Amino acid sequence: RSMPLGILEPFDLAGMAPNCERRTVSTVAPQSLLMMNNDFLLRQSEAFARRIEESAADVPVRVQRAWQLAFGRIPTETEMSRATDFIVHQTAYFDDIRNKLPEAERPKQIPSSTQALALLCQALLSSN
Repeated sequence: RSMPLGILEPFDLAGMAPNCERRTVSTVAPQSLLMMNNDFLLRQSEAFARRIEESAADVPVRVQRAWQLAFGRIPTETEMSRATDFIVHQTAYFDDIRNKLPEAERPKQIPSSTQALALLCQALLSSN
């Protein structure tokens, strides 16, 4: 109680002095900005993606595993289709960018498939 986490401030952290019996629900822009730009969340999204890659080889299985870990359920057909399309298109996009980099800088980049999956993981972790 004496050392609240600063990362929780944009999420209307409950007051620590008196006991908080009921909290109001609020969603504000700083919450979204934090979830998009916070270094900790970006690292966790990449770690989440690597965890999924270790357990699944193809994109649909990876999407299903991500949904199970994030939400405790399998994705609907629409969610599966959109997430799979997202990963495929983002991987192609990152591959295109990678091909434009000088040869010396390419090994420094994480694989395109991991980057794409990390973006999906970030969206799942940031969902309401």
